[in-house]
Amino acid sequence: MLKNEREREIINILKTEDGFITVKELCERLYASESSIRRDLTTLENRGIITRNYGGAELVKNFSNVISFNKRSHHNINEKKLIAKKAKTLIKDGNVIFLDQSSTAFYLAAEIMNNSTLTVITNNIEILGLLANSSTNVISSGGMLSTENRSCLIGPDAHYIFENTYADIVFFSTKSLSDSGEISDCTRQEVLVRNAMIKNAQKKVFLCDGEKFGTISPFKQTTLKDIDYLVSESNDAKRFLELFPSLKII
Repeated sequence: MLKNEREREIINILKTEDGFITVKELCERLYASESSIRRDLTTLENRGIITRNYGGAELVKNFSNVISFNKRSHHNINEKKLIAKKAKTLIKDGNVIFLDQSSTAFYLAAEIMNNSTLTVITNNIEILGLLANSSTNVISSGGMLSTENRSCLIGPDAHYIFENTYADIVFFSTKSLSDSGEISDCTRQEVLVRNAMIKNAQKKVFLCDGEKFGTISPFKQTTLKDIDYLVSESNDAKRFLELFPSLKII
């Protein structure tokens, strides 16, 4: 059983076992070593899907807890850097770009920070700090600092600038991409601001590492049907072409 398949199976088992199961039971049911199961559980915990305790794992209700930006930005670093390098190829000099509050967008910002022809509009505090020392034109959305995600600006002010500005491309990432192609996240306010970005961008680019495939979060963002590009480090991304043949995958 492949790693991603095993992680999805762990989630399914937890859903049918009152939300808790021991490591030993998972090893027996999935025919996997204890070290492999523990690595899977660490991955799922970093994504905010489970918590580990009492020698086992517990499903987080609604998968809705928010992992800090610092922890997210240090998780799957190589994958996110590869996604950022791929996404950069879609950018042309002079573009106006929306970057959301995701850690993957942060890595993309690092790739383009020396291009003085670009204009970046973002609600990501970490990106604003990063680009403060660059030659890139930067516009902050303004807004309230989210109590759930301290790297993110939300609220009416943040929503206003994206609702009243047009961009060539929006690059965004969320917590989940289901097998049916639904893109979802764990905080409603972030989804609302990101909706305005998606609405007013000519080209829509979803940045998603393979670890998020086959998962779902409480608040629906959009679907792959309404996205132009899916950028991922995983070859498994090609399976979405069966459902969305017009989707471009990089």
